[in-house]
Amino acid sequence: MATTNPMRRRHVLVVTLAALGLSTSFGLSLASAHGGGNGDGRSPVGIKAQDDCEPNSFNAAIGPGTCVGDGDTTFNEFIDQLIADKSADDWQFSRTRHKVKAGRDLLVVNEGGEFHTFSEVAVFTGGCVPVLNGLLGLPAAPECLPADAEGTPLVFFSTGIPPGGKLTVSGLNPGVHRFECLIHPWMHSTITVR
Repeated sequence: MATTNPMRRRHVLVVTLAALGLSTSFGLSLASAHGGGNGDGRSPVGIKAQDDCEPNSFNAAIGPGTCVGDGDTTFNEFIDQLIADKSADDWQFSRTRHKVKAGRDLLVVNEGGEFHTFSEVAVFTGGCVPVLNGLLGLPAAPECLPADAEGTPLVFFSTGIPPGGKLTVSGLNPGVHRFECLIHPWMHSTITVR
């Protein structure tokens, strides 16, 4: 379960892949995560969400504010990587597999320039962006439903992390937990809670 503090901040996510014929924008009100530990003196396990978007080309292709980072991968290079490799090299979570003790929080920090989610999924599959799913040959994740009236998956509100933002995940039961960015579905992290 993701937990957040009461302070809300507005962040507009544009997931418009206009160059590919999809026009959808999401206005999201996201919460910043609390910065505390696990309540028992242990600091949370840190996970970084990373990307390498080059702002001029991403913002031109998708829409203003899509990329606020200082990366080097142009939008066309990004699409070429997806077509060739079914992933983009520098879009990743810093921990792809990790074991933690029960009761330990995860603190996910978005160090990239794009909006990401850290969403628990039953199985790794596609995300919530039809055009990207099409390029990857993957079906949409069931976790993309339900959506709000504007079509924004509700999971984006609880597991979304804007650039520079943080998300704390706590209360994980013992077992295997799969997390995926539901925008960039090749971004995976498997957390095993002991």
